[in-house]
Amino acid sequence: MKYKFSFLCFLVCTSFIFAQQHTVNNSEKIVYMNYKHYKSWKKDHKKVIDSLGFFLDKGDTIIKVGGYESKGVEVPYEEKDSIFLDRYKQLVFNNKYQKKEVKLVPRMKIWKDEIKIFLDKSVDKSTSKELVDFVKYLDTQVDSLKISFVKDQEKSNYFIYALGNSDQVNLDPRITKMDGFYLQWDGKQNIYSCSLKINSQQNLSKEQIATNMKINFVRSLGYFYQDFDTFDCTSYFSACKSDQKEFDPKDLEILKYHYSYGICKGTNIETFEKNHKEAKESLKKGNTKIFFIHE
Repeated sequence: MKYKFSFLCFLVCTSFIFAQQHTVNNSEKIVYMNYKHYKSWKKDHKKVIDSLGFFLDKGDTIIKVGGYESKGVEVPYEEKDSIFLDRYKQLVFNNKYQKKEVKLVPRMKIWKDEIKIFLDKSVDKSTSKELVDFVKYLDTQVDSLKISFVKDQEKSNYFIYALGNSDQVNLDPRITKMDGFYLQWDGKQNIYSCSLKINSQQNLSKEQIATNMKINFVRSLGYFYQDFDTFDCTSYFSACKSDQKEFDPKDLEILKYHYSYGICKGTNIETFEKNHKEAKESLKKGNTKIFFIHE
């Protein structure tokens, strides 16, 4: 007997399920899993799912399952080529430049809740306008990233201030350099607080001040590292010095991908690479659909 199946690969951030799904009478779900993922599902979930039979398909034992219910939202897997993924991994996981003796294990970080920005009075009007225009642009371009401005600092979770000389008070001593940012995140790698310091010294032009501020703001949206040789020097993510920095379409693509729910969130590089490897292998089999389930 020849079977014709359209497989669905569900990548849940805590487990990995390779399955096909049918709906019977618009209510009952019938799912087919290979044996490996059927065992994994039985082990990780308290809810009982029943095996209704099995068959062989291309060397795999496929289990017919009843009583399966997926919790959460199913989002199609967002496939990218290896060149893009190498760039992305450097910015998020710093895998290329980390020293082996350093035990820090970077994990993907996002702002899950709305970013509410409070601008301190030390930020001049022209710099504030540059940021407001830039933020409005990002807010319309990047899914799942919500940004607004508030007039009450107590209602904010993102504080921005400027420092022009040594006589002024550094409003966040945790930022020791002339400019930069300080982030806080929870155990799920969701960022919930940030302070951003603008270097407004007189020897810098207004354009330089605004550009440096926007670069730090973009980096604070994912605790992004900078790159020394993969990106063009004009990229916001490039560490090289340039007076021609520009937030270009490639930079926007990085940010859009980071906030896309076609990938898992909060992972380390090993899990990230494992998910992509298994997803790409599934796609190669043909007639396959792949989803992430965000619970």
